[in-house]
Amino acid sequence: FNSLNTLNHLIINEPKQAHLFNNRLAQVYKYFLINKNKELIPLEDELEFIENYFYLLQIRHDKKLQLHTMLDDERSTRVMIPPCSLQILVENAIKHNEFTDENPLLIKVSLNEHYLQVSNNIKPKLYAVNSTGIGLKNLSSRYRILFRKDITIATTRDCFIVKLPLIT
Repeated sequence: FNSLNTLNHLIINEPKQAHLFNNRLAQVYKYFLINKNKELIPLEDELEFIENYFYLLQIRHDKKLQLHTMLDDERSTRVMIPPCSLQILVENAIKHNEFTDENPLLIKVSLNEHYLQVSNNIKPKLYAVNSTGIGLKNLSSRYRILFRKDITIATTRDCFIVKLPLIT
C-alpha cells in the first residue's frame, strides 16, 4: 500500500519518476511471483531484487536510507540464498530504527568465505515497535530446515549484524 500511495503522489507531481518507480515495482512483484516456491536462488538474483526494492524505499525516504554492497561479483554467482532473505533483513532494519537526512540508516551487505553478512547502524525508535520477531525466526528456521545450518545474530553497541551461512 505504501508503494501504491507513493506511486499516486509521483504520477501527479513527477510523472517521469513515476514511470521509473512503476517499472521497479513491477520487477519486485515479478521476483516474488517467480521465486515464491523456490528453496534457493542465486545471490546475484537476490541482489538485483534488493536493488529494485531499495529503490522503492529510497523514493519514499530520500537520502535517509543507504545500501552498500561489498561483494565479489564472481563469488556471488556461485552462492545460493533462500528468496527474500535480504529483504527480510532490510525491512527489519527499517522497522526498528530511526533515520534522518543527518543520521541515515546504513545497511551493508558483504561476503566472505563463510557467510553473507548484513549489518546496519543502530538508532532505536523512540517509541516501542510492535514486533513478534517472526521475520528473523522464520529466516533462521529456513536455514536450519533446508541446510542444517544456523544464522548468527549479533548486536554491538553501534551495529546489528546477521550472518547467513554460505550455500554453494
